[in-house]
Amino acid sequence: MRFLRALMMFTALGLLSAEASAQTADELNARCANQDSAYSHDEQVLACSRQIATPSLAAERRAQAYNNRGNAFRDNREYGSAIADYDEAVRLNPSFANAYNNRGIANRAAGLSDRAIADFNAALLVDPNFASAYGNRGSAYADRGDLARAVADFTRAIELNPDAAGAYNNRGNLYRQQREYARSIADFTEAIRINPQYALAYNNRGRTYQAMGDMTHALDDYEQARRIEPDNPSYQGFGMRQ
Repeated sequence: MRFLRALMMFTALGLLSAEASAQTADELNARCANQDSAYSHDEQVLACSRQIATPSLAAERRAQAYNNRGNAFRDNREYGSAIADYDEAVRLNPSFANAYNNRGIANRAAGLSDRAIADFNAALLVDPNFASAYGNRGSAYADRGDLARAVADFTRAIELNPDAAGAYNNRGNLYRQQREYARSIADFTEAIRINPQYALAYNNRGRTYQAMGDMTHALDDYEQARRIEPDNPSYQGFGMRQ
């Protein structure tokens, strides 16, 4: 009888231990993913490093941990460390489209537009309907001055994701550069419709109105951008109206 009780207690303790381990793994995963930016850079990196060091972790899960740690490094502008982690992520999972896309973002931020484009191409080879990869490749083409390809990529991103406010904003900027002001205004207006708090789109639409000589609408947009982000020194606005 005592043996049976001891066995039952041991089983119960084992179940509790397993539950605690599962909770720890779930918490570690949440800290590494850091989807809501609830954890600091150091906390995220530490959690991902612990996941990566787990001997039993499957290759795809380990690739995800490398990708997440790469995101943490990239957000902290540690582009070399970020790229190294994305390298490992795609080595472990060659079909990891998001890791290619993220490595492309890091390469672009590091000023390596050709490498960035190659990464976005790789992401799209895995997932031809990856709207964000089209948008990011469009930005990289724009960096190189290849406006026709950039516009085509932003257009494709919008086709795949009609709520891609950033793609509308970016395409609007290119139309303004080419003095296609009506198209530019239409794109910024759509970006604002999708995201009414999109201060940058207001500011960019204001710049387009100013280029057209319409200072009344330009000042309205500049001031709206400043109302949304009053501490952003990049935005024109208050004090300009006479």
